[in-house]
Amino acid sequence: MTDTAGVRRLFDEVAGEYDRHLPFFATFGRELAGWCGLRPGQRVLDVAAGRGAITLPAARAVGPRGLVVAVDNAPNMRAALARDRGDLPQIKICGMDAHRLAFPDASFDVVTCGLAFHIMHDPERAIAESYRVLRPGGLLAFSEPAPGKPDSRWDFYGELIRDVSERARAERSRRSGAEAAPESFTDPPRPLPELCAEAGFAGIERRTVEQTSALRDPQHYWDWLTSHGYRGFVYSLGPQLADEFRARLFAGLAPMAADGGITVSHGAAFTRARKPSRGAAGPGDQSPTPARSLSD
Repeated sequence: MTDTAGVRRLFDEVAGEYDRHLPFFATFGRELAGWCGLRPGQRVLDVAAGRGAITLPAARAVGPRGLVVAVDNAPNMRAALARDRGDLPQIKICGMDAHRLAFPDASFDVVTCGLAFHIMHDPERAIAESYRVLRPGGLLAFSEPAPGKPDSRWDFYGELIRDVSERARAERSRRSGAEAAPESFTDPPRPLPELCAEAGFAGIERRTVEQTSALRDPQHYWDWLTSHGYRGFVYSLGPQLADEFRARLFAGLAPMAADGGITVSHGAAFTRARKPSRGAAGPGDQSPTPARSLSD
């Protein structure tokens, strides 16, 4: 079970570095915002907004007559987004739990969530809340991790993750919960598109996108790796095993760095789905809902 309070503390801790070492979330966020087909004047809710990977391009797309409400549970993330948003007054930032959205039914034209539903305590409830706050005919769009392009140079990494993960689980089962480092995240009970269908969404579509990043050296990769939620995995290993993990990771990356540089491919699976319309207009009806009532 995902430790919601622990995850909030973790993202508060990484907020200053989040997406600063590589534009990882920003790249996928722009792609997902583009896939939404946003139009001027629409109202958008960005769940677990972080530093605005989706919020910022969405705000530019809906323009000054629209509204993007960015909700996040981590105060330092919200503060960072407030600094990053620039001259986009159509962004409203709120502290809120995705499992209990404090908005009336049918408040938004579009709900987005970038790389976050899969790490939530109860993604079923979070998706159901997204359904509730969407107007009939509204769109949900979200991303989750997916494999990147195969690269045999990274085979060592999968073996390393399996080894340290198994050893950490064994240590947690051996020691009491008070002594062992907990797991920050757990997997969803069922695939997220299935949870969407169960919530009532229709017209579910999927696509996979990929980005390739270049890293200067092993330290650059480590700085990026521990600047987001993956830091929770490192913490879950405990200090001794985490040090071993880092040393073995650097040893595996060294030959790659010496032979043309470190490159890594990451994938993301995008899903979009419609809340069925009430009337004859059908799921394609995307007429914007007036933004004023939520814009303060």
